[in-house]
Amino acid sequence: MQPNYLALAKVFGLEVRHTVPLFQRPYVWSKTEQWEPLWQDISRLTDRVLAAEVGHPVAGHFLGTVVLEQAPSPAGSVNRRQVIDGQQRLTTLQILLHALSHELAHLAGTMTATEQDAARKQVNVAMRQVQTFTANRAYGADEEKYKVWPTNLDRAAFQEVMDARDGDALQAVQTRLAEAYRYFQQELRAWLHRDPTQAARAVALASAMKDHLRLIVLDLDETDEPQAIFETLNANGAPLLPADLMKNWLLWEAARQKVANLQGLYETYWSFFDMDADYWRTKVGTGHAARPRVDTFLQNWLTRRTREPVAAKHIYDRFLKYADPLKPTPGIAAPVKNLPSLMADIKTDGHRFREIHVPTGKTRFHTFLRRLGMLDFVAFHPLLLELMGRPGSTPADRDAAAVILESYIVRRVICREETRAYSTLVIDLLNALAAAGDGASAAPTLHATLGAFASGPNCWPDNERFKDYWRRQKFYGGIRRSRVMMILQALEERYQTAGTKGEPILSFDFSKLEIEHILPQKWERHWPLPDAENARADREHVIHGIGNLTLVSGKLNPTLSNAGWLDNEKGTRGKRSALDEHAKLQLNHRLVKHHPENWDEAAMQKRALDLFEAANTIWPDPATLACRI
Repeated sequence: MQPNYLALAKVFGLEVRHTVPLFQRPYVWSKTEQWEPLWQDISRLTDRVLAAEVGHPVAGHFLGTVVLEQAPSPAGSVNRRQVIDGQQRLTTLQILLHALSHELAHLAGTMTATEQDAARKQVNVAMRQVQTFTANRAYGADEEKYKVWPTNLDRAAFQEVMDARDGDALQAVQTRLAEAYRYFQQELRAWLHRDPTQAARAVALASAMKDHLRLIVLDLDETDEPQAIFETLNANGAPLLPADLMKNWLLWEAARQKVANLQGLYETYWSFFDMDADYWRTKVGTGHAARPRVDTFLQNWLTRRTREPVAAKHIYDRFLKYADPLKPTPGIAAPVKNLPSLMADIKTDGHRFREIHVPTGKTRFHTFLRRLGMLDFVAFHPLLLELMGRPGSTPADRDAAAVILESYIVRRVICREETRAYSTLVIDLLNALAAAGDGASAAPTLHATLGAFASGPNCWPDNERFKDYWRRQKFYGGIRRSRVMMILQALEERYQTAGTKGEPILSFDFSKLEIEHILPQKWERHWPLPDAENARADREHVIHGIGNLTLVSGKLNPTLSNAGWLDNEKGTRGKRSALDEHAKLQLNHRLVKHHPENWDEAAMQKRALDLFEAANTIWPDPATLACRI
């Protein structure tokens, strides 16, 4: 390995192509994280160049390290070097240099030939110097023109930017690379026109870029291992994702094993992660736990395959132990050494993971996926991947498993049971399914495993406990709102399909619904207390119970929301009439039908019991489910 400390003039000044392997990640740099800090460094450096006295050295600016490997180049072609690390930086610098050449040409065009001839000449010289760093002059194949040749997914966007004759051609282009160009173009123009000394500023800017920006370039030789160096340089908090490291390892290993058609391998099994980067690289979770979705998926995939907890910071290390174990783990099936098969497994589970996140089916299992999303228990995702990919599991088996899992989870939500041990529970369930064998149905195994928890921290609440908490639980303010919404929506779906054999009516736009207190939270004016001891305390408790909650398909205005139950003699409408307008919801149709004259604490308790009968049908107890499987 030969390290060299080089100015950009030495990196881009030669006739050379820096090609990015197809297994590198796409271009991901952004304005806040990278473009702005880079420009701030360059503008400060240029200010130093501008202020320096003639003959005095200028402190340069170190941009980081680039790792290159000499690649075979046919006779007569431009010398090619493969970028092992640093493609984001090199690509960005090419776009910045191209924007600078355009801005210098624009500046020269604004100068008059008579009064500013000398200045215009200086700007033109600076422009030509910069242009030599953005394109090779002697080339055969069209792609050899470019100093940097990005990975597959970015090539068209990169060509569009680098072939643009001026910035106007890129104003409406919606790619990340065009966005980078527009950002640098705007900053360059503002800096060049900051004061009347534009020619001096142009010369200083060109000099700063070509002479004083420096990279450490590591040139690998045949004894170096590119993948090992790549991993070392990107360890300990670097912006590369575990998914990026995994992709690189898979394709480097495929190349080492001389797997035919690496590009086809990438396009078939991995490109869908890169092509939909807005989905897969979006961070999910909150606070310090927020991570790109692709890494969350891979963590779940590994948990499914290893049946072990996988920490977020150890995803890549655990993948290497799984994919290339020095010693197989007892009880864990060794992965297929065929790399295409391993990559196909990841891809297939990737599509399943997306279905978990955005369910599209209408089966009972898909209903469970939608409800689990509202419940927000992501610990169950490895188990869901197993159910969806389990050999021999039928749609009917998955539907039965959905009812079992949903009953277990919802009953525990209502009964305020602890949820911190769900990750460990999922490992137990995965091990139970593995012990049952691939041909066995999943539902009986899940029921037997969960049903064994009659008491203790993992208990599955029976009907007596479920009913007790259902009647006296503080739902609103006591349970997360999205979970209360899910429970009310499930009740509505149950009522809509009661007495039919159809699936839940999922075409209804539940996203428009809002939780409404029937007896309002501001009740004092129109809802007198009964003449009883502790009446206020009793009301304040029961008002947030399930019996006093419903859904409305558009928020009632405050006047109607806080009105009395019945219309009064003055013609003022009551709450019952307002809810009657929402009777297209079965929750409200039944409410106004069964309580035509009065709504009070006793009515709330009665409705809570009525709703419990529906809830007990949706989420049956373990004994009832035992008779169904």
